[in-house]
Amino acid sequence: MKKMKARTKWLLPILALLLILAGCQSVAGLDVNKALLGDLDVKSSESSTTLSVNAVPAAGISAEDQKMVDLINSFSLNISHVKLQDNGNISASGVVGYKQLSIPFTFFMDTTAVVFTAKGAKQPFYYPLEGYEESLGLKGLDQNKATELSKLLTQFVVKNLPNPGAISVSSVNESVYGEQLSLTKLHTEITGEEMPALVKSFLKSISKDTEGFTAFIGSLYDYLYPLLEANGIGANELSDLGLGDIPLGDKEGVVTVAHDAAKLAVDALLLVYDKQLDNLYSSTPELKTVLSKDTKLNVDLFVDNGFHIRKQNIDLNVALPASEDLPLQSISLKLGTQTWNVNGPVTADRISTDGALNMSSTELTPGQTLRSFEQGSDIYSLLKNDMGITSKSLVIAPDDDYYYPIVEGGTTYVPLRYLAEDLDAAVEWDGANRAIKVTDDVYGDQLVFKIGSDKVQINGAAVKLPQPVFVDEYGDAYVPLRLLAEALHAKVKTDEDGYIYIDRP
Repeated sequence: MKKMKARTKWLLPILALLLILAGCQSVAGLDVNKALLGDLDVKSSESSTTLSVNAVPAAGISAEDQKMVDLINSFSLNISHVKLQDNGNISASGVVGYKQLSIPFTFFMDTTAVVFTAKGAKQPFYYPLEGYEESLGLKGLDQNKATELSKLLTQFVVKNLPNPGAISVSSVNESVYGEQLSLTKLHTEITGEEMPALVKSFLKSISKDTEGFTAFIGSLYDYLYPLLEANGIGANELSDLGLGDIPLGDKEGVVTVAHDAAKLAVDALLLVYDKQLDNLYSSTPELKTVLSKDTKLNVDLFVDNGFHIRKQNIDLNVALPASEDLPLQSISLKLGTQTWNVNGPVTADRISTDGALNMSSTELTPGQTLRSFEQGSDIYSLLKNDMGITSKSLVIAPDDDYYYPIVEGGTTYVPLRYLAEDLDAAVEWDGANRAIKVTDDVYGDQLVFKIGSDKVQINGAAVKLPQPVFVDEYGDAYVPLRLLAEALHAKVKTDEDGYIYIDRP
């Protein structure tokens, strides 16, 4: 399973397209465009979401890989209540499931901060949003224009989506948050085999949609031009984008050139689409498994008479190629949502930042992270035992040019600061006493070394050293490697070639 991440990067754009291409034209009297775009006018609502994962192991996988599959399948997410307020504030509460653990959490976001907490946390965590323009080195960001741009992009994409082979509409009665509603059900099925043709059809459609393409680029211009002006970016700096000598203030000229360039790129892609697809199949034969009939996307959308999606069920199954590095036959995602109180009175549940930990100004060490949670809580167990946030592994070669280990009398010495900080310990210099205080990150143990002394204080108890702490020509204080590592709760092993392995669980 170690190479799974690297071997599956190329799956991501395919999965994204599978989720997007759900059909757009009128079916059985239902304007699918309106159904997919109806939620753009929703200012407030309440909703819930459930997500589960199911990985099917390949035949004959190892016990270690089966454990990994079991861990994947134990994951679940239940967001029981999302509140979207008409002023843009949003809150959510739910439970993350993993193995036998169940971790309730809450979340809140407004224009000033993102705040979240979980059961077992000693305080909320927050990330301030005010001043983010300055932190990014940008001026003139306009959230309203960004929202309008997002809406226009959505409309442009949805307008040009092709219908898949299997799509149907029916009238149904469905329960949404305990209320029986008369809804229109839009059912869509897509297989991996259909994907290449659907993508090609989509590209053809956007190439012909001059009006929609131009409107989107115009909206993009309205968003970017004030931003560029505010940040002092001139026309000369954008000449490599193909705008030539057209002044940036000439919206019509810039939009025309940008549209023509984008359309030319799409048309050029269409000319070589089939050939490039064949080349892709040849260079990446695994793609034939992913884009096969065994990869399926089933989507059920339940739409009210105001063209708002009140309920949806999405079931995605991706077939995976046989591989030692990816011991899975397939992986499936199930997503279900319900939405109620659409455009009704909704107040998001605010989480106070009083006493909360500011994540923008604090870089938490593993120990500090753990100390932010109750020791007996599920989230503490998840972080320490399952995610292993405190685990560290270091390897020191005999001729290591970073640690420069020195062996004297059978004892290996290394620079104190390098090893201590690599094990997340805090190192402080006491100039008056020519002493170095080391504080263990996870357990809080304290060690005090004095330059020239052959004793170290470990939690107040004196321990004799093989020789006094010495300083090399570069000013680095050297101490016994094993003593320091083990005092910081790490284990030390040496192989026959002299390589030293330091592991902290």
